[in-house]
Amino acid sequence: MPDPATDHSKGSAGRDDGDDPDRNDDRVAPVADEDDTGTSKTLSGAQTPRSEEKAEHNFNEQTFYVPVKQVLVIFMTLGIIDFVALMDQTTLAASLQIIGQDLKAGAETSLISSSYFITSTACQLLYGRFSDVVGRKPLLLVLLIIFFIGALGASLSPNYVAALVVFRAIGGVGGGGLMTVAQIIVSDVVPLRQRGKYQGILGALVALANGVGPVIGGALATRTLATGGWRNIFRLSLPISALGFLCVLVALPLKKVEGDWRLKIKAIDWFGSLLSLAASTLVVLSFTWAGGTYPWLSAQVLATFFLGFFVGIAFCLWQWKGDRPYRPALMPLHIFKVPIVCGASITQFINGWLFVSQVYLIPQFYQIAYGYDATKSGLMLIPLTVVQTVLSTISGLLITWTGRYRELLLLGWACWAVGLGLISTLKADSGVDKQIGYTVFTGIGVGLTLQPSLIAIQGAVPRKTMAVVTAMRNFVRNLGGAIGLALSGTIVRTYLNATDLPDEAAAPFTPEVQEAHRKGFRTCFLVMSSMVAGRICHGLASSTSQKRRSRG
Repeated sequence: MPDPATDHSKGSAGRDDGDDPDRNDDRVAPVADEDDTGTSKTLSGAQTPRSEEKAEHNFNEQTFYVPVKQVLVIFMTLGIIDFVALMDQTTLAASLQIIGQDLKAGAETSLISSSYFITSTACQLLYGRFSDVVGRKPLLLVLLIIFFIGALGASLSPNYVAALVVFRAIGGVGGGGLMTVAQIIVSDVVPLRQRGKYQGILGALVALANGVGPVIGGALATRTLATGGWRNIFRLSLPISALGFLCVLVALPLKKVEGDWRLKIKAIDWFGSLLSLAASTLVVLSFTWAGGTYPWLSAQVLATFFLGFFVGIAFCLWQWKGDRPYRPALMPLHIFKVPIVCGASITQFINGWLFVSQVYLIPQFYQIAYGYDATKSGLMLIPLTVVQTVLSTISGLLITWTGRYRELLLLGWACWAVGLGLISTLKADSGVDKQIGYTVFTGIGVGLTLQPSLIAIQGAVPRKTMAVVTAMRNFVRNLGGAIGLALSGTIVRTYLNATDLPDEAAAPFTPEVQEAHRKGFRTCFLVMSSMVAGRICHGLASSTSQKRRSRG
């Protein structure tokens, strides 16, 4: 007899218990199952009005389970898509300092990376709805084309930073949706309980991109100066994205959507999208400017931040009051009635902050604090990548075999906090053994939290909400990454500005500049470690409180 928690052959909406450490029950469990009478029914027989699910009624449910052989082909294709998106980010990470110096960008260097995350974050909520309207495969092809245009423009951009920022923003519109749509497709073709082992495959490819990306990016930026230098980083994305396009076109047979697409286009919350774009852009821009372009308490920074904050409030109010059966909200607030989704949103914000900041900060830290070139700083990340790859695969398999995830998450968060804390203690005379060994702890943390978090939040909602909640998860994660990256750059610049040092572009590796950067990076790593530790303590305290209430 099939397990009711994992058998979706009759359209059941399985879920597990999220990536929230606050959750007491930490195994995969079933939830709502829709019958043919227009109501939702739990396994206990309780019914809820269909009107509560109005946000999902206008869109097709695209579950399309396929044989194992076809699943492997699909996952290899999705792995290439993830590889395309992450290679673009990680190759740039090790070379950002070089690009900033070449373009004399100064404090605007962080905009080169932040612009990508601003647009990718702002568009996250649209990806879920658009995939419901036009189908997963057509949307994936369009996103690859947009990403290709952004990479092409960046590779041909003239020698001023504004042009590169614009093309990176265009690339973010396309690249930001690649992994989101790939994750939605995973939920379409594989039952919940089986996703762990397949997500492990994707996690391994993610780790591979994180490992080889900085090495390749550093080599292209420093050893191909005669043929374009750092522009070759973006040229590398062109054939890879073209390969991804062909693989999607040939090897990705998915369920077609039905109905009048014009009515579905009208059902998209365009006003909500505009509010989301404005709020994300303004908030991230304020952190990017603070301490560098303008002082922290300047009118430009404060006005931009508070304007973005209030636009964000307006977005939330619109999602609440503007939700209609004929035009469902981009981020339906009713999904936050599920405790898993609330806890997971906080967790994913922190996860995005840590992961993106770590990808960009560690290579720059090695280059500036120790004088390594871009290639060597990338090579120093290989041990981290190996550990992350192995543990990401193992964590996915363990979830498949046991149905449990909470222990993995807590262990992963603990190792991540310890690793970041240890990195903050690195000094000018710290040996290579410490430099590599401490980052390995962060690799353990990423590997143990990468897959469980995604599987958990997808399992917390009915299947018709899967695309929306996946996009929401990535929106929160990318928002955390964009804010974390901008704020990290601001912290480093604040230390530089406080020491009256000469322009860092003119004297990037003097002892004074190195020490100022080292202090700035140390503060960034301590902030990130403290965030993880605080989340773990809060999760354990909440879990203990829930157990006491359940016993009482």
